[in-house]
Amino acid sequence: MLKPRVQVCDENGVLVAEFWDCLRLDPAPVQELRALYESHLRQGGKPDLVVDLNGVTFAGSAALGGFLGILKSARAQAGRLIFCEVDLTVLEVFRVSKIEPLFQFVADRPAALTLAHSETAESHPLNSTPPAELTPRGGSPLKGRRRKT
Repeated sequence: MLKPRVQVCDENGVLVAEFWDCLRLDPAPVQELRALYESHLRQGGKPDLVVDLNGVTFAGSAALGGFLGILKSARAQAGRLIFCEVDLTVLEVFRVSKIEPLFQFVADRPAALTLAHSETAESHPLNSTPPAELTPRGGSPLKGRRRKT
């Protein structure tokens, strides 16, 4: 059985995280992401974080709580937490939990990186991407590099 994990990389100065082998996003990889992100901040990295949820089809309340902790760290540094490739089921969990307005959601990684490079969080209104512009991945939950085994 594969162990769910998070992988982070720097894309033009922005930290990008993606989850591997995580159809169901548990709190452990999100906690790992928080530790990696806080280390990134301590090293003087840009405070915006892009979270690519490609392949994730469910996120529970514990995972959402982890994202709230990351958001608190980001905001303390005038940063943002930007989600992309969000499955409709996962987006619904954010909505039902009433925390969707706290985050920013865009369709894909290029859009997330463009947003991260655009303006600072201080001048950027919360949840500025109107729902009509959000086109989360609603097709097959598994694409390319992620697979269920």
